[in-house]
Amino acid sequence: MKLTPHVSLIERLQRGRLTPLKGSTTTGIVSPWSDGKLDSLVWTDILGIDHAPVTRSEAMSVPAIAAARNRIVQIADRPLRALNGSTDVTTESPWLYRTDVDETAWERTARILDDWIFYPWSLLLVAREGETMAGTSFQKIADAQHVPYDRWDIDDEGRMTVDGDVIPEGGYLLLRGPFDGLLSVARDTIRAAKSLERAWATRVRNPTPTIILEEREEGSFTKKEAKAYVKAVSDATRDPDGAVIFAPHKVNLRLEGDAAVNVLTEARNAVRIDIANFLNLNASALDGAKPQASLTYETQQTETQELQDRMAFWTAPLEYRLSQDDAVPSGVRVRFDFASSTPAQTGTPTED
Repeated sequence: MKLTPHVSLIERLQRGRLTPLKGSTTTGIVSPWSDGKLDSLVWTDILGIDHAPVTRSEAMSVPAIAAARNRIVQIADRPLRALNGSTDVTTESPWLYRTDVDETAWERTARILDDWIFYPWSLLLVAREGETMAGTSFQKIADAQHVPYDRWDIDDEGRMTVDGDVIPEGGYLLLRGPFDGLLSVARDTIRAAKSLERAWATRVRNPTPTIILEEREEGSFTKKEAKAYVKAVSDATRDPDGAVIFAPHKVNLRLEGDAAVNVLTEARNAVRIDIANFLNLNASALDGAKPQASLTYETQQTETQELQDRMAFWTAPLEYRLSQDDAVPSGVRVRFDFASSTPAQTGTPTED
């Protein structure tokens, strides 16, 4: 696909500048978080709901996954530093903290992390210009832009393509995540969580315990009368004033099912723990209930330290990938700045 009427993506890359990606003319997808709905429908028709691939949008409708995702992308608040030994040389690679497109450096990092939560890979288009970086055969990166996961592919000849256009070598950075992504390894958990949320929603619509209506004497109700009475009671339980129900003498009304609420609550907490385990997070980071014993011995300080240690699962792959010679000059390493307890307010000095 051509991103402008007469200039191809490759030609713009060769000129050393990126043009913001537009929505695909073939899929209509604009949001970097969108899923292709047609693909989902086709898979469902062929394989059935239980075997169809889970989409990102479906996964994000699970509260535990949304909470985990939002916690992980907070890493994007931390500035990236380029270091040569003990010397900060970040200003020599300004693309680490600024962009020339309508995607901020924060958004770029957040979208990389988001890809890794759900998929095994992420992709950046890069524009190069100027001198060749020391110890490498690549020009310096002038700008970098994230590509939505469903917009890029590798063709049969092993070439990288974006919207069908072949990207030249050096025109992209392929970033491998720390694991295969939730949509691959946690499909059953996501489906179970979706079923659980539906059960929870049903319980909210009918918050009273299960109501059993019994005839005191057989034959007291006709089938039509029984059906009408059941509907009346059901409607009453959803009415704001439905706490009071009239039961005639010929009906014995029993309430059961209090244990169901506890089962649902425990199951939802179990989902939080499962998702935390998949994403290498402490379950407390997702606000899941913890055993009372852990509250006795765990302090806020140790919890914060453990969270930061676990975040290395996400930060280290990006740090080491961006330290490769096709991203920064040889001998330079890239690291997130976690020097302070709160994110830096201004980050690296910038020029726009």
